[in-house]
Amino acid sequence: MSRGKSTLEKRLPFLQTVRDYNLTYFRRDVQASLTVALLDVPQAIAYSLIAGLPPVYGLYTSIVTALVTSLLNSSSHVVSGPTNAVSIMIASTLASANVAGSGDDPVALVALLTLLVGLTQLAFGLLKVGNLAQFLSRSVLVGFTAGAGLLIAFKQLAPMLGLELEKSEHFMQHLWATVTHLADLNPYAAGLGLVSVLIVILGKRYFPKLPSALFAVIICSFAVWLLDLENKGVNLIGALPSTLPPFSVPDFNLNAIAEIADDAIAIAILGLVESLSIGKSISVQSGERLDNNQDFVSLGTAQVVSSFFSCMPGCGSFTRSALNYDSGAATRFSGMFCAFWISLIILLFGSFARFIPTACLSGLLVVLGFSLIKVSHIRMSVRSTGSDAIVLILTFLCTLLLHLETAIFIGVISSLVLFLRKASAPHLVEYDMEGDQMREIRDPKDRTIPEVSIIHVEGDLFFGAAELFEDEVRRLSSDPNIRVVVLRMKNARHLDATAVMALDALHKFTREDLRLLIVSGASVDVMKVLQRSGLVDRLGKDCVFPAEENLTAATRKALLRAKEFLGADEKPEVRIFYEKTRADQKSREKGGPSG
Repeated sequence: MSRGKSTLEKRLPFLQTVRDYNLTYFRRDVQASLTVALLDVPQAIAYSLIAGLPPVYGLYTSIVTALVTSLLNSSSHVVSGPTNAVSIMIASTLASANVAGSGDDPVALVALLTLLVGLTQLAFGLLKVGNLAQFLSRSVLVGFTAGAGLLIAFKQLAPMLGLELEKSEHFMQHLWATVTHLADLNPYAAGLGLVSVLIVILGKRYFPKLPSALFAVIICSFAVWLLDLENKGVNLIGALPSTLPPFSVPDFNLNAIAEIADDAIAIAILGLVESLSIGKSISVQSGERLDNNQDFVSLGTAQVVSSFFSCMPGCGSFTRSALNYDSGAATRFSGMFCAFWISLIILLFGSFARFIPTACLSGLLVVLGFSLIKVSHIRMSVRSTGSDAIVLILTFLCTLLLHLETAIFIGVISSLVLFLRKASAPHLVEYDMEGDQMREIRDPKDRTIPEVSIIHVEGDLFFGAAELFEDEVRRLSSDPNIRVVVLRMKNARHLDATAVMALDALHKFTREDLRLLIVSGASVDVMKVLQRSGLVDRLGKDCVFPAEENLTAATRKALLRAKEFLGADEKPEVRIFYEKTRADQKSREKGGPSG
């Protein structure tokens, strides 16, 4: 599998796998896929309950989504299907849709939701916006999953204890109702729920490679059969249809589409970020190079196909993907084989599901819900920066208090706002020459030449930073004794039209007082923007000095021009040396110009 990929193989990655496949890979993939399938079956059923759907639809999602993504995904180890966070988003969508009076058939509404999610993700991939995912703060995902974990755990306490409560719009109401009805719990159901919790917790600790969730389901189901607990008030999920996912065209209800469109976008974003995070974490170990845009197309295509088989939205699952890799999966076909094993389990053992108690699955979900609260990640985000702490706490609280799609949007917007706030603060420092060294000055009296102000500009000068840049330059050059302002732009980056207009405004500001504005050390990219915009001609070509190989050449020329403007009789040689920054060293290593 060392040969390079053709263009077709990049679009259809499974072609390269077919080209290089062998018997050794087949054995490893079959073994790993069976291990994953045994974990996947009880999880998929449980996630269906979170979403508010019949149990079989979680299994259908595991089959179709895993099959399609394993063929098209850039990662060979990510296994997709229903997940905790996405399932609770689906439940929130169904709840709000029912309140609004649409979507009498939840399965049909979810199929339409899956289609909208897939089309959104597919559009992201085709428009090649995959790299934009890196601008979404991980603190958003940590805060959302922690909040979703609490929601799942609290909402599953009642069925785990055998309580039948009315639906509550807010989880705090549901939790209060659970606490106030504890006296009505079913001891048999509560016992099964606690047994499943203990089996999963102890299994993860002492036998991490075994499917402890499946063992919990088997043991609790055997107890139901042996003790006839169905007649003692224990709720069972009922038999599963022993059929493969049926083909059905989604109902294109325009009213429903308008109602769930924002939910679809939120689920699409959550699914993409979660899948990419999982792929990256595994690629660190596997050494695979991932293609974000291809993964967007892969997941979007899987959702679109799944919608025609009455599936719920899904995404990459960390537990299944990590188990797939740790179990020795060699290629992407392990995900395809996993879909095969789940199909076989449905066909052969679907009728036995009638003995599975709801309390057992709820116990599994309580454990899975609390497992979403990553204390180490929360601690890291809160302690890293104030912005990360704000984003995490805000997303977490919104997840608990608002609709989940609103929480996603607020988290994304807040992270972008805080990012732009940081990026829109260019670093401006006034420098002066003292002997052979450049030094930062804070008092105008420290200028060697009182009429010349050298302002070092460092950072991104895009539209969000332009106004602050202009105001700061005006402030630093407000001294009436200053006749020449030298903008040392060696480390200025990403100029746009707004920044050019700010420079033009500064040019007018200095010219009105018969002063001179000089640009020094402009990089190649900055010079292109200045020339195309016509600002070089407005400033005067003798007042714009591009960066040169010599570190001090541009600044030296700018100061000579300043002395010429000031009417100095002599033009002495100006020698400027300053301590190199990391940016300077990187520029020299890349062979880039400086000045």
